[in-house]
Amino acid sequence: MYDTLHTLGQGIDALPIPATTDAPDAAGLRAAAEIITASGRHDSGTDLFDVEPAEWLAALHATEYTAREVRIVRVGDRITGVLLFEYPRDGEKTANAGVFVRPEDRGRGIEDALFDEAERLAHEHGRSVLHSWNLARADHPGARLASPVGIGSIPADADTTRLLQRHGYTLGQVERVSMFDFAESLDHARRMLDGALAKAGPDYRPVWWQSPAPDEHVDGYAYAVSRMATDVPSGELEWEEEAWDAERVRYREKLKADAGQIMAVTAVVHVPTGAIAAFNELVVGRDRGRRTENYGTLVLPEHRGHRLGTIVKCLGLIRWHELVPTSPSVMTFNAEENRYMLDVNEAVGFRPVAASGEWKKEL
Repeated sequence: MYDTLHTLGQGIDALPIPATTDAPDAAGLRAAAEIITASGRHDSGTDLFDVEPAEWLAALHATEYTAREVRIVRVGDRITGVLLFEYPRDGEKTANAGVFVRPEDRGRGIEDALFDEAERLAHEHGRSVLHSWNLARADHPGARLASPVGIGSIPADADTTRLLQRHGYTLGQVERVSMFDFAESLDHARRMLDGALAKAGPDYRPVWWQSPAPDEHVDGYAYAVSRMATDVPSGELEWEEEAWDAERVRYREKLKADAGQIMAVTAVVHVPTGAIAAFNELVVGRDRGRRTENYGTLVLPEHRGHRLGTIVKCLGLIRWHELVPTSPSVMTFNAEENRYMLDVNEAVGFRPVAASGEWKKEL
């Protein structure tokens, strides 16, 4: 594929990471953000995955816990493709590769060369498992490729599906992308919350904060976040454990603040032990009029069966709308086999808007 790029007058380079988005060397970053945005809009049929350059830049600077590299393909002075490559510094096996090419530039070897580059980088950093993903419209017609866990599917004839298969990736899981519209009444969420609180009883106490986390909860919250990598449904993917402590939580909180984002957490405290038993995280970018993103949601296994997922989801939506009334909606990802959380989301009013195939390749 490198020969193909050479004949097209193309090559793969590292993207210069500027200090700010208006720095003299920031044009490449802004162009790469436009390509990721165009790719996401084409594949998902939505604008939910648009990239805001300043927020992306803040993430690219945050490499203490996750190593991040960006590769680009150019035609002359024009960037035509982007590779996002990252891996957890406290892991040993896995890395993630996201490949983005404008629809009009696809099928010319650009995406193939970027996937080859991802494998080269994985080998360079001693990684033996690559994860990737592809987005699809919720109503994409045609044949479907079923998830190996038996629940969920993605379009079999999508160009991104065929591309991943051609490079030896296997589908490990399908996630549903859902949206909650704040134009709908929150009255139902309030009723669901009241019922869930009654079911949970006095041993479970809900708490809510806008970041930073209160000192009294930061350690328990960090431990709960660390369980995300091992306790959520993962299909046939391979996620490594992540080490989280108060220092890492504070690091992420500073990253969000520096990027101009707002983050809020709804949690449930197990009163007899003081442990965080469940949590839900919501984040909005510097443009408060855009959609909100639901980050992690988890009920720790030892506390399931008390409707804590309903509590953190419903209370989180209610308090969030009070905090950021201009954000029109919330986007969330759930594994299609995570029927418990999907039941909660569907009951409160989330609707499916896209699908995400989660893929794995063993090198």
